[in-house]
Amino acid sequence: MKLHFKIFSFILVLVGVSLWVNIHFSGKAVTEALSAQITDNAAAAAGDVSAPLQKALAARSELEAIKALHLFGQKTGALYAAVVATDGTIVAHTNVALTGTVLKSRLFDSPSPVEKARFRRADYNGEETVEILLPLRKKDKPSNEDILFEGLGGGAAPAGFLYAGLPLTHAKKAETSIIYRLILIAVLIAAAALGLSALFVRIVLGQLNQLRTGIRKVRDGDYNVLIPVISGDELGDVAISFNKLAKGLAETTVSKQYLDSLLESMPDPLIITDEEGKILKANMAAHVFSGHDFKTPLNIKDLLEPQADGGVEPFSLLSWTGHTKEMDLLFKAGDGSRIPVMLSAAFTGGAGRREAVIILKDTTQHKQSEAKLTQYLKEVEMVNSELDAFAHTVSHDLKEPLRGIEMFSNILLADFAKKLEPQAADYLGRISKASSRMRRLIDDLLSYARLARVRNPYEDTSTAVLAAEAEASLASAIEEKKAQITLAPGLPTLFGDPVKLRQVFQNLIANALKYNTSTAPSVRVAAERFGEYYWKFSVSDNGIGIPAQYYEEIFKMFKRLHSRQEFGGGTGAGLAIVKKIVEEHGGKVWVESKEGAGSVFYFLIPADLRNRP
Repeated sequence: MKLHFKIFSFILVLVGVSLWVNIHFSGKAVTEALSAQITDNAAAAAGDVSAPLQKALAARSELEAIKALHLFGQKTGALYAAVVATDGTIVAHTNVALTGTVLKSRLFDSPSPVEKARFRRADYNGEETVEILLPLRKKDKPSNEDILFEGLGGGAAPAGFLYAGLPLTHAKKAETSIIYRLILIAVLIAAAALGLSALFVRIVLGQLNQLRTGIRKVRDGDYNVLIPVISGDELGDVAISFNKLAKGLAETTVSKQYLDSLLESMPDPLIITDEEGKILKANMAAHVFSGHDFKTPLNIKDLLEPQADGGVEPFSLLSWTGHTKEMDLLFKAGDGSRIPVMLSAAFTGGAGRREAVIILKDTTQHKQSEAKLTQYLKEVEMVNSELDAFAHTVSHDLKEPLRGIEMFSNILLADFAKKLEPQAADYLGRISKASSRMRRLIDDLLSYARLARVRNPYEDTSTAVLAAEAEASLASAIEEKKAQITLAPGLPTLFGDPVKLRQVFQNLIANALKYNTSTAPSVRVAAERFGEYYWKFSVSDNGIGIPAQYYEEIFKMFKRLHSRQEFGGGTGAGLAIVKKIVEEHGGKVWVESKEGAGSVFYFLIPADLRNRP
């Protein structure tokens, strides 16, 4: 089906549906309005007989009610009328045979109480009528508005109802006339909409046809084509863009000679072969690089060799895959030498007439750089090994005299304390403490420096087991502090260095115990999933807390917030070691704390470094 048929059919259906909806709901609106008008007029007439109706209803007097109903019928032309009690009993009816019976009407049978005037269209002896039900309330002088919106008698509870059927003979003619006029207006609007739609479709399709003609010309190689711009909308913008595109194509379409000059000016060797490997063309850079003049027939298969013995023949691999990128090969030069090259190539054209475009890069300098880099790495590894041995030697040589100083100072204090002057004893005590602190500083410094050089095998490790082992290693401190250590369920299994991760838990739990003055120290280790790739661990305590200005400082090497004598001393290296281990695993560590109310140390660790984003 043509596009204009599709568009016009869609518009025709849309207009038809709109026309039906307009006619249907307009007719309903007219019918509802006329019924409401008739009910309003009846309510006004009922106001004149409200008093006798209420009196007859109170006395249950059929005679008085019949008089009032006949008067109401004379005013409104009602086909029938009745006074109905609240229980539905007909007190009086113009058809006396129905007096005393129970009213059967959908207006009265509604589940909601009758508080306002009700009306509906009904059929009475073959004649269409408006059936109304007006509440009768006790009020001396009801207004017409009260009768219509609140019933006869105003806002009090109804004492009964006026039930009547009003003829639609005269109103039906006016209703039919109005509906016909509405239908005529709707039809005229629909016809105008169809006419405008047809004009719109013609404009749109006219521009599209111009575009189609222009595209066909460009496809056939005619780039000097301009199409007229019919409309100033988006389609017109498309036509303008097409004209600019055609003009650009006409200006940028290059000749074969120009392409050949571009290929000759390329700095990298470029070779074009047929599907069998026969060299069809090579640029000047290929001549200079290879030493071949390419005037005699050559096959690229004879010039390319794999770098390793037994490797796949390069051109065969290219034929299988259709393209390759940065393949390391050896190229046989004209003088018989083998030049290391990096080959990128791809086939163009269809089956039976494919051509391979091959670009070569001389990697001789790159290979030399790789060899130098490998040599440098070996030298760095050798220096690191020597530094590690030097550090062990220095630490041993430094700690040995320190142990001697500490030991002899303690011996002098133990054996000659009574003979020494108090000041001399104090000096010896300071020497002993300084020696011990120096020894701990050397140990912690070596531990920190060794973290980067010592690489334990990474493996799947249960952090629940590591945390339990850390807790066991601190059993004496836990017992001394009478502390409670809680390992939350759900601690995950990670891929990492189990030795270093155990040290993270041990250092954090030890700090939580050390900096805690509570009579019942409590430490909790927990973990939760953080995003798709990470686990977020927390080590919380009820200790002394950390001021906010020191959140970053505490992770620096040898940084302590208290004097050497407070909280059992220490060098301040524990949190620096934690930070280094966590960052080595690709994570992050931080603290949240409130001074005097405990701290929470958090650290993120990838669930599996092998699948890290």
